[in-house]
Formats: sequence, C-alpha cells, structure tokens
Amino acid sequence: MKLVSYEVQTLLGRFERIGALAFGAIVDLNAACVAYLAESLDANAARRQAEAAVPPDMIGFLEGGCAARQLADRAVAYAGERLKTGSCPLGPQGQRLTFDEPEVRWLAPVPRPPMIRDGILLLDHYRVGMERLFKIAEKDRMPEAARTMPIYWKPSRAAVAGHREPIRWPKYSDKLDYEFELGLYIGKQGKDIPAERALEYIAGYTVFNDLGLRDVQPAEMSLRMGPAKSKDFETSKVMGPCLVTADELTSVDGLRMITRVNGEIWFDGKLSNWAFTFAQFIAHVSRDETLNVGDFFGSGPPAFSVGFELDRWIKHGDVIECEIEGVGTLSNQVVRS
Repeated sequence: MKLVSYEVQTLLGRFERIGALAFGAIVDLNAACVAYLAESLDANAARRQAEAAVPPDMIGFLEGGCAARQLADRAVAYAGERLKTGSCPLGPQGQRLTFDEPEVRWLAPVPRPPMIRDGILLLDHYRVGMERLFKIAEKDRMPEAARTMPIYWKPSRAAVAGHREPIRWPKYSDKLDYEFELGLYIGKQGKDIPAERALEYIAGYTVFNDLGLRDVQPAEMSLRMGPAKSKDFETSKVMGPCLVTADELTSVDGLRMITRVNGEIWFDGKLSNWAFTFAQFIAHVSRDETLNVGDFFGSGPPAFSVGFELDRWIKHGDVIECEIEGVGTLSNQVVRS
C-alpha cells in the first residue's frame, strides 16, 4: 500500500488527512472506512469504529498495526467498487471518499516525525565529501570509527516538508544543494532491537531530500559539532510523496535512483555498496534508546549523486525530482526569496 498524508480544504477549514494511492486517486482512509462499515452498522457507530481503528493521522494509523491495515485494505477495495459507479463517491454523511491530486496539499507521509536520524550508510559519499567539500587529507578521510559504527545526525523536525512544497532557499547562502536518499519510518515501538529482527520494526519507505548549504557547511563542520544552519532550515528535509509499506518493498539493496533537474537527468544509479544496512542502523540507535512509531531514518546518498560531487548547482526556479524504484518520485521547486 502507498500511504499519503495531505491537507484538504473543507467548509469548516483545512484539515490533515491520510489516504492511499489507488485507482488513480487518493482514497481517504478514514472516510472510506466509515462508508465501508456503514454497510453493516448505523452511521454514528461506523464513524466511531473507524476513528478508533483507522484515525486520520499517520502515526495513529501505524500504531494500529495489522488490524488497522486489514481494515484499511477492505476500505480501499470498497472505495474501488464505488468508483466503478461514480467519479466522486460519498460516505453516509456526505464525506468525500476520494480526492484528485490538484485538490490537496501534499504533506510528508509523517508530517511531524517524533525523531529524525539521517545516516551515511554508503561510505563512498562520505569519502568524496571529506575530499571535495571539507578538503581533508587522504590519510584522514576515513576515520576508523566510520568503519565500525553508523554515522548519523539528528535534523530538526521543524524542517520537514512534503511533495510539491516549494523549497525556500535561505538568504544567508549562495550555494544550495540537494541530497536524495531512501528513508524509512518506524512502525512499532522498540528498544535494544537486534539487527536480525530490525526489519520487523519498519513500517515503510519514502524518498528523502536532505537539502544543504555548501558555502556554510564547511565552516560549521570545522567546529567538530556537526551541521546547524547549513542543514536545518525550513523545508530542508523533504519527504514523500508516499510511504510505501514494507511488504511491498522486501529489499532495498540495488534500487534504481534517478535524479532530474528541470527534466534533465543528473544522476542515474543504484543504492548499493552499503557499509551498514538499515537493520544495523536501527540496532545501533536502539541500544538503551526507545524508538517510537513514526521515527524517521535516512540512508544517505550514493556517491557522485549530489550537486557538489558533480560540480553542478541548482538555481532559483529549478524543479528537482528524485525517482526511486518501487517508491515514487519526489518533486519540488526551488524558490529564492
């Protein structure tokens, strides 16, 4: 299932909802569940049961586990049957069951992750960055610790943005860059998770664009405290368009990844040569630390896939797209204020 979070305008204002991409539309999961249950229950009972089992927010839905997923599957199938007899099916109290893309504002699949942890699991990117961006001498480019534990940092939750949301280029920088990665969301709470069981905790995957300011980053990193204003700014952590549930993507090794800028291909390669797997990353982070539903993990990008590695730089008005095989295409336009 391909799950999405979105915002829709109603007579009472704008509301956040969750849906599934199916039948060429966005199926509102909560509304479809109400309509499905109302076939055998009165409308109020159907609404109460749907709110409890399939609430209209992604974290609440993921917390419902297998029971929520099974009801959602039935509701989506029901909406598909209704679409055969009408282009805009309604629920028992006039609720829209489906929306077309132009009617909604896309949000990140989990609009407010409890925690974000972005890794560098493909060390070739780390090595190139040490050489080209930070001018680190060859003998010091790969510290021993980088070979023995996953590298990661914790970006700001306030920086999260969704599919088609404009990327706002900060005024204090002249070199904005992208980093396209594979991301995942945690689907159940856990602590001290062994690597051999870590995949059980993954709800699904998404495309991730980790924006950075390359003229600000080297000075910040010279302080040995990690990135700050060079990586954390509004709309710098773009996720979407959907969360592809883990059952639809049983392996992430070797997935094809295509980066386009204004339709021109800048990178066409694969997610491969992992120094650490997602399972090892999850196991490492969860040592004496609780992971929560909706927590986000990023893979880091392949080498020679980002702007500074290619010496190609995005500019105001550019449309950046990344397509990851089996996951989707994330698209955003750069806006310089």
